[in-house]
Amino acid sequence: MINKNYIAEIMEGRVEDAKAKIIKAGLEIFSDSSLKAARTREIAALAGVNHAAISYYFGGKEELYLEIANQITEFIAAYTKPFFEKAEEVYKTKSAKAARELMVDFAMSRICPESDMNDTLRHIILVITREELSRRTDAIEVFFEKTFAPSLEMMSKLTEIASEGKYSGEKACVVSEMVIGQIHLFNSARSGLKKINGWESFDHEEIRKVRVTFAELLDKIFNK
Repeated sequence: MINKNYIAEIMEGRVEDAKAKIIKAGLEIFSDSSLKAARTREIAALAGVNHAAISYYFGGKEELYLEIANQITEFIAAYTKPFFEKAEEVYKTKSAKAARELMVDFAMSRICPESDMNDTLRHIILVITREELSRRTDAIEVFFEKTFAPSLEMMSKLTEIASEGKYSGEKACVVSEMVIGQIHLFNSARSGLKKINGWESFDHEEIRKVRVTFAELLDKIFNK
């Protein structure tokens, strides 16, 4: 395990050493190709490094892929940390209103404005989506343990508080998974939404409209 988050540096445009170059190239290749189809020579060529560098730094293709999965989860953990910290406060106050607001904030944080979207973020989304759909590599366990499970657990607790106990246990988990799942589907369908509504872009103003509607929908689920 590398004690440095290269994904964060890549997002900032800082690709300074061979490891960063390999991870950046690997992320791009793995977003377009499955682990089985990807070729290390292609990754090395894109990274501009000697082919042997991949084995030297990571051990091989599978190890590189798993390291990229770990790097992604660490990056997401840092990004979502403020939401988990706010959740701890909500657990203490048991405020239904605060729980609903935090659920909206967390869900909407998954929807990125087009002006903020970059290639690295697109590649991250594609890698995670492929793992969710195929579940053929060890990376799915990394994503589940470090990203999916903590998010679902937090949203389930918030659901129980937001619904004032109407949804608890398994029901709260189901509601939470449906909310998170619908956000993922919404992200993949944004092009159609733009076309139907006649939106020229999907940026901050459009997301504001989506946020208002989503908050209203969540209130209806909780009968508020």
